[in-house]
Amino acid sequence: MEINKSYYSRLTETVIISPEWKDRWARLISAAFSPLTIAIAAVAIAGYAINDESVLMWIALYIALTIIPPALYIMYLVRKGIVTDFHLNVRRERTKPFLIMAINSAAVFLIMLLAGAPKLILIVIAAAAIQLLCMLLITLRWKISGHCTAATGLVVLALALFGEKLLPLILIIPLIAWSRIRLSRHTFTQTVAGIFLGAVTITALLYVTNYI
Repeated sequence: MEINKSYYSRLTETVIISPEWKDRWARLISAAFSPLTIAIAAVAIAGYAINDESVLMWIALYIALTIIPPALYIMYLVRKGIVTDFHLNVRRERTKPFLIMAINSAAVFLIMLLAGAPKLILIVIAAAAIQLLCMLLITLRWKISGHCTAATGLVVLALALFGEKLLPLILIIPLIAWSRIRLSRHTFTQTVAGIFLGAVTITALLYVTNYI
């Protein structure tokens, strides 16, 4: 039976996605998986693992102290023209915000520790503080992907707490790395460095606290 060549060619031709659509998807992925969004997901996963009635209070307190102030601060900097955009893509504009956020995370850690927060919540806060401090030091000379750092930390935390059933979550790491490279926000090496930092910090904290 003779196959219609035109129909066959339409079935087998390579699907080409326009550069404009690739950029749109990259921007959407970068926005959806921003470090602040990832931080909320991380504390939610920790809270689910704790499975205690009081955990919602700790999550709300975490968001109120760790997420909202930095977000408002960066929005203020953008509005005043001190930084170019919310994701702090210009390296020289990152130093002060990273310093402020690192200090804020350290202060929140002490507050939550004194208030008796669950260990897992404290681990999430400590990871954020350590990652921010490391990124601050790196930013003085180089640029590292905060998106990849946060995402990898989230994935490692999820796998440590819930095992292989959350293994597909690993796919967000190359997806986020691709989006940052596609938008020319980072080089391949900078995304790999972020992945390494995220994995090492959370793994070390989970190890010293006997979670792994």
